[in-house]
Amino acid sequence: MLKTLNEHHRQQLKENGFVAPIRVFSEKKAQAYRTCLEAFESSASDSPPEETLATLSRFKPHLLFTWLDEICHNNNLLDAIEDLIGPDLLVYSTAFFIKNGGDNAYVPWHQDTAYADFKGGKQVRAWIALTDSNRGNGCMRVIKGSHLRKLSHRDDPSDKNNILFRKERLSDDIDESLAADLILKAGEMSVHDYGVVHGSEANNSNDRRIGFAIAFVTPDTTPVGRKETAMLVRGSAPETDWEFEPRPKRDFDQQAKEAHRRAMKIRTGHFYSAAGTVAG
Repeated sequence: MLKTLNEHHRQQLKENGFVAPIRVFSEKKAQAYRTCLEAFESSASDSPPEETLATLSRFKPHLLFTWLDEICHNNNLLDAIEDLIGPDLLVYSTAFFIKNGGDNAYVPWHQDTAYADFKGGKQVRAWIALTDSNRGNGCMRVIKGSHLRKLSHRDDPSDKNNILFRKERLSDDIDESLAADLILKAGEMSVHDYGVVHGSEANNSNDRRIGFAIAFVTPDTTPVGRKETAMLVRGSAPETDWEFEPRPKRDFDQQAKEAHRRAMKIRTGHFYSAAGTVAG
């Protein structure tokens, strides 16, 4: 029996590759999480910008912050993801996608499958809005039905405004007439299949656009050529292909930092050597 969504939502994911909007928590709660984020940014203001960015955006900040761990275990979130891909759920990764007003940052068309080397199972990414996300501030856009085939990508490290980790982008042409804007209020989320083509324009507003992305996989998803770490957030899973991560007890405690370092070490060896080709 479905817990919070319906068969129409499941068909949307299957046919179009995405579902939106889905309410996760209140706008007031979203503001509280934004306050937590900006408190950390303020506390780290003396650190090099690349260190703060790496902590928040690159990979798995939920292993370091109890308030992000709380989001990952939110029952409304997990009920919706369970309705879409099943009762046993692993959080594979998390990351912030933040655009400040007028900074020209954007996300080119891409598929998450470009850097997710998996076999079998199901994989979706939830994108939770901590601020309103709309056309004016660069909301996510998706190409309907594009998850049904894998497209070619290239990496373009010279593009400083591209906020994707590897500076990747599609090298194949797509039909932009099939694009849909995923407009969200703070506290709502979209969920997309790893294979759906998506991207976003620059933020032309006077405020930040803040999204927190959570990648979910089912336990029968097999990392190719490696054993990855992941956090079991619902149901059960054998530790055959995954090493389970601990929940943080306090922000930046020693166990949390060690878990994050281990996950980053495994991730770095795979992530930065597996996907696209550098643009010439």
